[in-house]
Amino acid sequence: MSQNPSINLIDEDEIIEIAYDLFLEGAMDNLEPADQVIFALQFEECGAAEIVPFSQDWHILATQGLPLAQMSEVVIGLAKSSEDEIDDIFARILISRNPKHPFQHIEWKQ
Repeated sequence: MSQNPSINLIDEDEIIEIAYDLFLEGAMDNLEPADQVIFALQFEECGAAEIVPFSQDWHILATQGLPLAQMSEVVIGLAKSSEDEIDDIFARILISRNPKHPFQHIEWKQ
């Protein structure tokens, strides 16, 4: 897919920071109390936030006409160690990297 060269997309590191801030803002209202405690106690040691390939679920969501090439999926959760992949996902965030068209949608752990 080609991207419009005149669009300066937000870089991946900043998108991860923005997604993590959104996660922190909504965690108290959207996570079970037990998950909040587990995350708070273990995030320092084995928590992570990273961009991952799009899951199939996002293709059914309305993204306000934004192409997926201008979006990122960020997962936030816990891994068994710093070398392992995140295996306990607390939130999946679809977020626009286009600063002119902000959009985010969070799927919370159930």
